Amino acid sequence: MTPLVALTLSVTLGASLWPFGARQADAPDRATIGQLPERELPLDHQPAAGSAGLAMHHYREFLALSEGRPELRAEALRRLGDLNLDAGIEAQGAGARADDGAALFAEAVALYTELLANHPDQADVDRILYQLARAHDGAGDPAQSLAVLDQLVQRFPDSSHFDEAQFRRGERLFVLQDYPAAERAYAAVLGVGAGSPFFEQSLYKLGWSRFKLGQHEEGQAPFLDLLDRRLAGSTPAAVARELAAMSRPGQELVTDTLRVLSISFSYLDGPGTIDQALAARTGTPYGWLLYQSLGELYLEQERFRDAAEAFDAFASREPVHPQAPLMQQAVIDAYAAGRFPSLVLEAKQDYVTRYGLDTAFWQVHAAADHPVAIEQLRGHLGDLAGHDHAQAQQSRDASDYERAAGWYRRFLAWFPQDEAAAGRSFLLGELLFEAGRHAEATAAYLASAYDYGEHPQAAEAGYAALLAAREHQALLQGAERAAWHAEATEHALRFATTFSGHPEAVPVLTTVAEDLFTGRQLERALEVAGLVVTHQPPAPPELERVAWTVIAHAQFDRARYVEAEQAYLRLRQLPLDPELRGEVDTRIAASIYRQAEQARDRADVDAAVGHFLRLGDSVPNAAIRPNALYDAAALLTVSERFGESATLLRRFRSEFPEHELGGEVTRNLAVALESDGQHAAAADEFERIAVSPDADADTRRSALWQAAALHARAGQAARERATYQQIVERFPQPATEALEARQKLVELAATAGDDADRLRWLQGIVVADRELGAARTERSRSLAALAALELAHPRRDDFRAISLTLPLDQSLKAKRSRMELALSAYGQAADYGVAEVVTAATHEIAELYYQLSQDLLASQRPRDLDEEALEQYELLLEEQVFPFEEQAIDLYLVNTARAAEGVFDRWVQASFARLASISPARYARTERREHVVLAVD
Repeated sequence: MTPLVALTLSVTLGASLWPFGARQADAPDRATIGQLPERELPLDHQPAAGSAGLAMHHYREFLALSEGRPELRAEALRRLGDLNLDAGIEAQGAGARADDGAALFAEAVALYTELLANHPDQADVDRILYQLARAHDGAGDPAQSLAVLDQLVQRFPDSSHFDEAQFRRGERLFVLQDYPAAERAYAAVLGVGAGSPFFEQSLYKLGWSRFKLGQHEEGQAPFLDLLDRRLAGSTPAAVARELAAMSRPGQELVTDTLRVLSISFSYLDGPGTIDQALAARTGTPYGWLLYQSLGELYLEQERFRDAAEAFDAFASREPVHPQAPLMQQAVIDAYAAGRFPSLVLEAKQDYVTRYGLDTAFWQVHAAADHPVAIEQLRGHLGDLAGHDHAQAQQSRDASDYERAAGWYRRFLAWFPQDEAAAGRSFLLGELLFEAGRHAEATAAYLASAYDYGEHPQAAEAGYAALLAAREHQALLQGAERAAWHAEATEHALRFATTFSGHPEAVPVLTTVAEDLFTGRQLERALEVAGLVVTHQPPAPPELERVAWTVIAHAQFDRARYVEAEQAYLRLRQLPLDPELRGEVDTRIAASIYRQAEQARDRADVDAAVGHFLRLGDSVPNAAIRPNALYDAAALLTVSERFGESATLLRRFRSEFPEHELGGEVTRNLAVALESDGQHAAAADEFERIAVSPDADADTRRSALWQAAALHARAGQAARERATYQQIVERFPQPATEALEARQKLVELAATAGDDADRLRWLQGIVVADRELGAARTERSRSLAALAALELAHPRRDDFRAISLTLPLDQSLKAKRSRMELALSAYGQAADYGVAEVVTAATHEIAELYYQLSQDLLASQRPRDLDEEALEQYELLLEEQVFPFEEQAIDLYLVNTARAAEGVFDRWVQASFARLASISPARYARTERREHVVLAVD
């Protein structure tokens, strides 16, 4: 059989291969190219995206014609000019060769120039001039660009491009250092109004133009107007927030504006000029920035006194302004930088005078809103007190002592909770003692010793109070002396109680302490018993044992478990009989356990856990030791400190393997390890639960699921697969869960590249869904449908693998056979009725038909055909291909029709895309905005 005869064999696949029914009737016969009527070709002035080069080519061809309507030619000149300009700008932005962009800009210049010359009455001459100026700029001819912009603004003052043209003129003139002309151009932009997008830039450059001209007073206005716009907040805090929220370019613009204003102010009257500028304006909450910027400029120039005066000018001008304390601090820093110690001291005194907590500033401001100012005030008070105290010690002058005492008293009045307050109170006592004012010194010492808690000087202050009181008592007589002495005795008792190691502590009355405890006067009993155990020389051992017993029991009964523990520990150090020692150990364990409970109640997790754990160290044989260890782990779990909890739970299992809490420990350990991110270890614990004889079936099954998920998170793919396989094998019910496990195994096999195992589990899903029968769910059907779809893909790939070679009838027969298998497989997948699978199967079947048509077209050609025979062969081949392509189109259309039903998944989209590639004219639609129809002779 000759190749030509073989080609005439029917290769049509019948509609029976399509599992959803036959396609529509065949389309009518198509006309040949020769039968197509001639028609004019329209020229679309808005080419599709990516066709700018083609559009430019068509416009150039049109302009090359000698004839044409003038308005069309003018439009072509304008459009080609615009296309060249856009292309040149794009080339510049893309980093193309310089000569490429230059050529485009040059052509744009020529086109716009011709358009203006031949069509001077165009309605949009201002726009053409605007575009021509841009083209000159792109071509590297800024001078010509400026000339065109000059023409534009002169001829068309009402043009929409007027403000931009003036701005561009200003920029060029500024570069040329023609500052008067640049100033006029920027002013013209401002004349357009604040709605111009170039308004702020023109304000900025207008100020700079005047600055360059030495017009420092006139140049302030535009810069301040710019700050009015940029820092429009109604309060200083709002201004600060606006400034912080600005972009980096915005912040740089404000910073540079403040900088140039500061330079201008420095050329004039410095802060006095700022005063005048602000007096002439209203609503300038950013005014402090002007003084600050000027001061910082002076600091850079090492004009330290000037800087301090600038900062002080603002602080003096607005003493209750929220920034005023910081500006006063800047005065101090400026003098310090200039090494003017006396001025620094004066400035600190001014700071305290202006911003002490009793001043007007704090009547309008909350201390919490100004922590820096508070901290500065605190530091300056300390510095001033220290300086004047040293001065008084040298001069021994009463006024110096009084001034230093004043600074100390202000510190203590304003900062009573400060960590340095105790030390300041002690220094005040020392100062007053040196001045011979012993009653006042006693009060200061007492405050330092007892009013500020524990601190290194507390005991020294308490003893100093006794000495000062003794000095003052020597000056008193009669009842006054007796009252003072009684009070001093209380101070002494307080001292002995508070500082028990002092040698002046009184002997302990053991019997009184025991009686007080029996009468439940616990606090007084503790006080007296404390005197016993702190007595020096020490009390006899038997009395000390009684005193410690009273202290320990009283503290425990008062829920002071720390003190109780310490007392019991001290008691255990004394000689005790075995029975009493056992009771003491039990009490120690109880005290520690109660401390843990207290810490837990106040949410101090670290302390609570520490107490629970140290219970075992302190009393190893305590009966409550396992409970304490378990409670510590439980608290850590509740506090989400899972790693630490896991460590303790493992320790519990190791130390108490037979404890009744063992099952709870395993469950808690699994949860803790999982929460701590120790996924592999957590999985092991869940697998331990899964084989636990104490767990019911549901718990064991859930544990396996959890273990599988944790293996996945731990990256243990092999163990994850093994666990899911266990679920399928050990827990076939509920069947829906087992089906989900099979789906997981499909995914894991795919990840592992195990195609054979993946196919096995896909088939298992299909079988499992079928076996569900009436119990099938939407989920099981969906999984089975997706599995069937996946199982169809190898059939499709087998079909694609066969190439159509000579002899064509043999290779075509083999390809048809494999196509039938693929069609059947995709049909089975579609039968599930799952939407996404139906659209996928429809598309894949259409692809099979389309692939067959394309493979026929690409099939091997006979080698012995002459040109005429080959042409005939090609025509016959196209006739054979046509039915397959039509069948594919019909199927694609079936899919795309689903879009009207709200289905637009990736398979519907793919069908749209394939239709567009098969017949763009028919299925690929693009918007056409405007057309110019040219008659082609």
